[in-house]
Amino acid sequence: MRVQLEIINEFGVFEGEVMNLTKEQYLTIKEMSKNFYETGFEMSTEDDGFIIIPPEIVRKSILKIKIKEDV
Repeated sequence: MRVQLEIINEFGVFEGEVMNLTKEQYLTIKEMSKNFYETGFEMSTEDDGFIIIPPEIVRKSILKIKIKEDV
């Protein structure tokens, strides 16, 4: 399956790279996302960049896990 993380906050919408994951890897990311608000967050972006979000901004953000394609 193809999955993309998206961070939404007061500074905009930040889309991560599209990842090819197995069902098990997807479930692992879902489980890890439950701790999203506890620390800062780092993510490779869809334009081959990299973003680091500090904890105080993470606490005001929404993490969305988008399934782009389920194969």
